[in-house]
Amino acid sequence: MSAKVFAYGSNMCSGRLRSYEVRPEGPGRPAMLRDYQLRFNKKSNDGSGKANVEPHTDADVWGVLYTIPEEDLEILDRREVGYRREQMPVHIRDVAVPDASVFLAREPSADPLLRPYSWYTRFLVEGAREHGLPAEYVDQLQRIEADQDEDQERDRRKRSLICRAE
Repeated sequence: MSAKVFAYGSNMCSGRLRSYEVRPEGPGRPAMLRDYQLRFNKKSNDGSGKANVEPHTDADVWGVLYTIPEEDLEILDRREVGYRREQMPVHIRDVAVPDASVFLAREPSADPLLRPYSWYTRFLVEGAREHGLPAEYVDQLQRIEADQDEDQERDRRKRSLICRAE
């Protein structure tokens, strides 16, 4: 069995997904989650903000729809600490895919100063480019305010991951 997973954060970068030892069945496809907005209000153990989506009328979040083996979904469940998996409809072009797994923050933060690290936003930008998301959306991702990670070793390690399908 296989599962559909909608990635809108760092997992848009296929190298990031492979670093979790998750192996997509074929390339990911551009997809959209309608009436949601991208936020960075999931507080990570490293103190930064990670991607989350929240309902918002007239907003859309682009991402990548992967098909992965069912056993890899269990790996993602363990790796996506602080998220819960929910089935939601996403759209490829104008066709609805009703049963995509989307990871949502269990406890979104209200801290207005919470921001992602720059290495994290690189995963979003490069993953969006890798999968051919619209140029306007890539531009939005490039404008995300991000902090420099003070942990230079972690920063170097995260930047060494390549966002490119095998």
